Amino acid sequence: MAEQITKLFSKEIQENLFPENEFYKSSKLDANVSSQFGVVQVPQAGAAPTVVKNPTSFPLSVAQRTDDVLEYNVDAFATNPIHIEDVNEAMTNYSKRQDIIKDHVKALNTRIADEMAFIWAVTAASNKIFTTGANVVAAAPSATGNRKGLVRADLAKLAVMFDKDDCLADERNILVSASQYEELLNIESFINFDYVNRKPTVDGQIGEVFGMKVFKRSRNTVFNNSNVKKAVGAAGAATDKLSILGWSDSYVRRAEGAIKLFSDIDSPMYLGSIFNGLVRAGGTAGRSDEKGVYSLIQGV
Repeated sequence: MAEQITKLFSKEIQENLFPENEFYKSSKLDANVSSQFGVVQVPQAGAAPTVVKNPTSFPLSVAQRTDDVLEYNVDAFATNPIHIEDVNEAMTNYSKRQDIIKDHVKALNTRIADEMAFIWAVTAASNKIFTTGANVVAAAPSATGNRKGLVRADLAKLAVMFDKDDCLADERNILVSASQYEELLNIESFINFDYVNRKPTVDGQIGEVFGMKVFKRSRNTVFNNSNVKKAVGAAGAATDKLSILGWSDSYVRRAEGAIKLFSDIDSPMYLGSIFNGLVRAGGTAGRSDEKGVYSLIQGV
């Protein structure tokens, strides 16, 4: 008699992969974002008062402070709907509907994190510094050739930039892509939380270097050959360069609404159900001069 082969249907689906996205929560939140908001205004304090030592002439000079405003957009991000046929859902041994809804939420969170990394990456030349180490193989998507590696002196220079801009000591952060994390592991000053009996104080923090909290993510903002940051989804080029984002909590901002999930359950037109999600989000450097935000870009 022939042997009968049976199939075992697992109750657990192999889920999709998404990056770590917690880093951007270390920022000022402009809350209460809803569907009617398209722009956020951030007041900018004018010049600080002048200090006079041992004044002898009265009345003292009187001046007014002229404040300014910085605006940034809040954009709508939506996932394309996914259709689950009724017969398909009935035949699966796992919760396909639950997994699809989870994917919509994670996809939106990932896109927001991608956008924040791009938005916060600097445009001011004075806030850009460059790696100076020995050549390493270019690791940006589509990049070829070599780039300057990351060394201790580069991170020390970044730490000094925080000092010069009077950023609070407990609000300094850097975001490192997976490719440059490998270089970071070779720097003695890096405190890797994998090997110390110390819990990270911020979700997603994996270490510390020169007082800067280190966050790791599979990807980060890429710069082109002219050291201009490239938008999310932009085509790759052979001359692209990786970057490390540095920021202080008080000098970057985000506006982020709650994710709204949409569903059309048991649609007669589709013989099944349809799901997607929507969220409004945006961000900016907190100051017009971009103080408190820096980009450490691969040198060539």
